[in-house]
Amino acid sequence: MKFYFDGCSHTWGAGLKTPELSRYSKIVSDHFGAEEHNIARRGGSDKRVLRNLLATDLEEYDWIVVQLTCRNRTEFFCDDNKKWIQINLETQRRKGKTSSRLSDIKNRFWSYYWRDIYTEELGRINQLTIGHAMRNLLKDKKHLIIGISNHGQTVQAPVDYNFTNFESHNTIKYKSERTNHPSEEGHKQIASEIIKCISI
Repeated sequence: MKFYFDGCSHTWGAGLKTPELSRYSKIVSDHFGAEEHNIARRGGSDKRVLRNLLATDLEEYDWIVVQLTCRNRTEFFCDDNKKWIQINLETQRRKGKTSSRLSDIKNRFWSYYWRDIYTEELGRINQLTIGHAMRNLLKDKKHLIIGISNHGQTVQAPVDYNFTNFESHNTIKYKSERTNHPSEEGHKQIASEIIKCISI
């Protein structure tokens, strides 16, 4: 048995002393005696999660669990570096520029994008579109799509479960670290809910 997991830092296990041993994907996989395949990435975007699903032979996995991320994140392929670059509005606001890895012209473009093009409505529609694309892609597979809401943002796409570190309607509240990532206890709570759903 093999389980596939993808998402951002929450699924990766940021804030844990030993993410590979105590994150919820490991707890769920161990519970079912399954091999854990976790390709989550800190700072990852919904576009990245969908891209990975499209690029993966999903037939080798018994269950697929993907997590939607902050809707203002995106990515693009950088020809200079020959790799995908993850970018987000939080970094832009915090550092005043998108990435030291990018050329000045690309930084100027993304500064313009966040300032003059991106809106909360655009982020909402993007996440809704990606969420429905994931659901359609996975319709013949055993899967869960989960949302983890923080920084006051709620997931806009239809999800099977939404975990949050703030009080909200129809969510499962996890215990959180100062970083807004689930604590070890929070990962146990999330794993418990996923196990219940998979066991039905």
